[in-house]
Amino acid sequence: MIDSSNHREAVRVTLIGSALDLSLGILKILVGLSSGSFALVTDGIHSFSDLVTDAFVLLIARISSEKPDAEHPYGHARFETLGTIIIGIGLFCVAVLICYDSFARLEEPESLQAPGWIASGTAILSIIGKEWIYRYTRDVALKLKSSMLLANAWHSRTDAISSIVVLIGISGAQFGYLWMDLLAAIGVAAIIARIAWSLVFGSVRELVDTALPDADIKAMRSHILAVPGVMGVHELRSRQHGGSTLLDVHVQVNNKISVSEGHHLGDHLAISLKQHFPEVSDVVIHIDPELDMEDSNDRLPLRHEVIACLLQCWQDDLSAQAIEGFNLHYLQGNIQVDVYLNKNNINNDLINKLKQSAEVFPWLEGIRFFGRF
Repeated sequence: MIDSSNHREAVRVTLIGSALDLSLGILKILVGLSSGSFALVTDGIHSFSDLVTDAFVLLIARISSEKPDAEHPYGHARFETLGTIIIGIGLFCVAVLICYDSFARLEEPESLQAPGWIASGTAILSIIGKEWIYRYTRDVALKLKSSMLLANAWHSRTDAISSIVVLIGISGAQFGYLWMDLLAAIGVAAIIARIAWSLVFGSVRELVDTALPDADIKAMRSHILAVPGVMGVHELRSRQHGGSTLLDVHVQVNNKISVSEGHHLGDHLAISLKQHFPEVSDVVIHIDPELDMEDSNDRLPLRHEVIACLLQCWQDDLSAQAIEGFNLHYLQGNIQVDVYLNKNNINNDLINKLKQSAEVFPWLEGIRFFGRF
């Protein structure tokens, strides 16, 4: 994912590629026209098409590096994913055009001619230059974890492959086999189409929130379970977001710990996951009690309703001023209540009476009384 800190490096590698595409495009067209190599002219036009892709990458890189805002609270990384799809579609169109041109030329073999040796040298120079910019762009893309830059790198490699086709065609034509470049071009078009498919398919999977591979999920689950205080993993959901990973995790903890302790454990777990799995950029932790049952507590009364019921039940035996606080535990479809009384109001007879009177509530699993000293 290209963030604001990496935007400059992404722009630099793209501008270098643009300068190379412009230079090679002009050179191949001029040499192709002067030497009679139609394939070299076509390859030059292909290089100019890369300039359009480079300009698109610069635009998307700028958008995707912007910070989150009100309309895009998760950032703009998905614009990079969209850009990857568009580049993939562009590669597929290039493959179709190569096939179309090759078949058209096969139908008119008399229009083919053997080019000079300068055409071969130009094709070799193009292969070296495009392979170099492919490797340079690929390394930067892997460093920045940018799928769009990686797609652009493969676009550069298709130009190098196209130049290989041209070189084969020129060499064959020079030895009298004018059809060799056409058959090779069709084979390369299939390779380009395969690359385009992999780029588009991977990005579409990201856009529809496809989960991480099972091996990655298993490793993350094992890491979570190894954190002290985590009793189980209730749910683990994952999705890709512009080259990074987002996680939603439901963990089970001891059902009697405090809210603040559960919150602290969740913060610790989120930091630990990001440190151990660098591709994880955001983690949402949901704390569940160890004995929690999914949807089992939806029908239970809320805190203010529970307290109101108990106070009304005890109004003849205990004043509200004698109660210092309540703790409620929602577990397995029932409620366990801890009641804190001041010291002067504690005696066994009163506690037994309060427990018996509270048994009328079907949602009450148990009740305990404690004194504040």
